[in-house]
Amino acid sequence: MDRNHFDDFGSATRDMRSRMHEMLDAYEQSQTQVGEVQRQLVDLRVQAATSDGSVHVTVDSAGAVLEVCVTPAAMRGTAGQLSGLLTDTAREAARLAKEQTAAVVAPLADLAGGMPDLSELVPGARSRPTMAE
Repeated sequence: MDRNHFDDFGSATRDMRSRMHEMLDAYEQSQTQVGEVQRQLVDLRVQAATSDGSVHVTVDSAGAVLEVCVTPAAMRGTAGQLSGLLTDTAREAARLAKEQTAAVVAPLADLAGGMPDLSELVPGARSRPTMAE
C-alpha cells in the first residue's frame, strides 16, 4: 500500500468515526424523545360529551374507556336511547384519542427518516430493503 492509499484510508476512517459519533448522538436524542412521547401517551386523557352534556366519556390514548358520567337528564329517555348516547359518545372519545395519539407520535416518524442507510456509511454495502421489496 503506497502513502496515498494509506492517507485515503485514514481519512475514510476519520470520516466514518465522525459519522458514528453523530449517529450515537442522534440515537441518544431519539431515545429521549421516545421516552417523552411514552410519558405523554401514558398521561393522555380525552373526553367527549353529548351535545346536551348529559353523557361524558373519558378515554386513554388507546381509546380505552376510563370513566363514564351520566347525568339525570340522560336517564329521561329509554334504555335504548341511553345505550346509543353512551356508544356514540365513547366512539367519539376514541376517535379523538386516535387523533391526539397520532399527533403525539408524529415526531417519531421523523426520527426513522433521519437514520442513515448502511450504504451511506460503508461504501459498497447493500442498502436496506424498502417496503416494496
